[in-house]
Amino acid sequence: MSEPHDGTPSAATLYLSGRTLDDVGTSRDFVRSALRREEPDITHTATLLTSELATNALVHGDERNLVPGLVPRLRQPRPFHVTVDACLQEICILVCGKGSRLAVVKPKKDREWDESGRGLALVAELSETWGTHGDAFSRTVWFVLKRTPAPIVA
Repeated sequence: MSEPHDGTPSAATLYLSGRTLDDVGTSRDFVRSALRREEPDITHTATLLTSELATNALVHGDERNLVPGLVPRLRQPRPFHVTVDACLQEICILVCGKGSRLAVVKPKKDREWDESGRGLALVAELSETWGTHGDAFSRTVWFVLKRTPAPIVA
């Protein structure tokens, strides 16, 4: 069971080398640890959405960065960082990585036969709000979850 947070704002950032797909799991573990005092549903949603955005930072962009095979691997390193910013009433998680010439990042329309491309649709559906900003050099995708208020102790 989680302990109630004390309402103190906090922020933490983890920098990852982007050399392997294992960084997706590392980013999930980081978010889970940073949110260990939150309600389990919030922590689970945050780790799921972080996993999607970390995967996007490593694999997608102007060109697909994945070498197909039995054990997929990255063509080249794509360093990125994950920031967890827990404010009084909300949690904002940002994933910042390599930029893209693509002007708009948006969810794909869901098609049953698609094997990928559902990450941003999950982010849009499960978060309070989300967005992106960046250019050809750097891209940040972020989402916000409502934070469960701490109980009032009389």
